Amino acid sequence: MRHKNETKDMIINKSTAPSLGVPGNILKINAGDMSNSGFEFSVDATVVNNENFRWDTGANISFSKNEVSNLPDGADIFPEYSSNASINGNIIIRDGEAINALYGYEYWGVNPANGAPVYYKADGSLVQVDYTTGSYYVFDESNPGDMSQASSLSSNEDRKVLGQTTPKYFGGWHNTMSYKNFDLSFLFRFSGGNKIFNYTRRELLSQTFNNNLSEITGRWQDPSNPGDGVTPKLWANGDGVVNNNVLSSRFVEKGDFISLDNITLGYNFDRDLMQSVNIEALRVYIAAQNVFMITSYKGVDPEMITSYGVDAFGTPKSRIFSLGVNLKL
Repeated sequence: MRHKNETKDMIINKSTAPSLGVPGNILKINAGDMSNSGFEFSVDATVVNNENFRWDTGANISFSKNEVSNLPDGADIFPEYSSNASINGNIIIRDGEAINALYGYEYWGVNPANGAPVYYKADGSLVQVDYTTGSYYVFDESNPGDMSQASSLSSNEDRKVLGQTTPKYFGGWHNTMSYKNFDLSFLFRFSGGNKIFNYTRRELLSQTFNNNLSEITGRWQDPSNPGDGVTPKLWANGDGVVNNNVLSSRFVEKGDFISLDNITLGYNFDRDLMQSVNIEALRVYIAAQNVFMITSYKGVDPEMITSYGVDAFGTPKSRIFSLGVNLKL
């Protein structure tokens, strides 16, 4: 099945200059159009059906494309909230892109000579930061110790779209089986194609050292011990220099996952036996929810995103086990 949905004159938060005195420095405006299109496929089947065993199964998958168009004057919109540092300037609404895309610098890695973080500029060249001054210099892979040529990293010119926050595909696979008096059902779900800004991870790699992830042990220490090539040299209270205080691809991760959401195993007592004690039917079961998830995401749960595709200390879903009885008199 093919689907397409058009939205006109969306309500969007547009940032305003603090000097205007608008509460929260945002205005809600009607601006731009958005389209959602894609395909959906589903199939259901009885795989086995005999006297003792029956297996019913079904699967579905949806592919979705989201695109913003017709913004006023083609200008970018940043749906900023002055009180939310995880969102400010890191999310963009741009013509031709999915809504609320991640926006920031593309991270190259760590200079093995001095431990400085290295970023790509818009033209593909590389720059590194001088910890002591916060200034940028050209980075040459063949001569990593050279910091003689001044450069820059512009928030207006060198940032780029780093991924969309809405999934490109999602679906599920459900099964129901019965063997004699036993029954088993379970559901797998999957989703992917989206990116997540792991703000939680960035904050737990802070240079304030209040509380850090074990990932920080992979930091650069000296040229003979350059670490994992991703975690820069430590610099006390140097977040503005080391982590740049804005989004970079270092903390952008895939949101793909496969999860076993529900599984239930039950047993139906013999009907004739139950009717002999004036019970029409009796079933006992054990069930589990949110059993496990397969994902490369480094956060606690790629689904528990607070807003705008940003994981800012979200709470994961609980794993729940239950035992129950269905009694019919």
